[in-house]
Amino acid sequence: MKKLIPFILTTSLYFWTSALLAGPADGWGLFLDAGQLKPVNDDSGKEYQTSKIIGDQIDYQFALGESFSFSLFGTEFVGKGTLPGITKYEYYKAGVFGVEFRAWMGPLFVGFHGGQYYLTWIESLSSYSGIKWSGGNGFGFGLETNTGWSLGWYREKSEKIDFDDFPDQRIEGERIILGYRWR
Repeated sequence: MKKLIPFILTTSLYFWTSALLAGPADGWGLFLDAGQLKPVNDDSGKEYQTSKIIGDQIDYQFALGESFSFSLFGTEFVGKGTLPGITKYEYYKAGVFGVEFRAWMGPLFVGFHGGQYYLTWIESLSSYSGIKWSGGNGFGFGLETNTGWSLGWYREKSEKIDFDDFPDQRIEGERIILGYRWR
């Protein structure tokens, strides 16, 4: 632990003073999501995810000066899961359509966002439970270089999603995104 703090400070100082120095930039971003958005029983907290598959995110960012940005984004995640007593649905799709506000310190950012979270359970390509929506929010931090490459970590949590035939659920999880922004 004693060596980790100097490493983090040295790395941050390197990025702060190097040619990688970036900030908010207008443009489209496309990201691969290696984290998870998982369905959770709203009453008991039981997770219904049995394995991760993959996710993605697209956004458009608007620079607001040199220290702030605003973006519109959509993210989607597909996972494998099981509902208690309901065996016909093996997969689920969860996602977010939202807005994010970022504060920048050179190439580093801290972001806060809110939006509409959705969840659907999938039986086959032509049969699914119907898409259910709820509000929610999240936060994250990351690094974006002046070459356009970006790495970020996010924490998500939706409000209760009401289902007619299933237990009420919410979406939560941590996501790691890696991608590129066209400048």
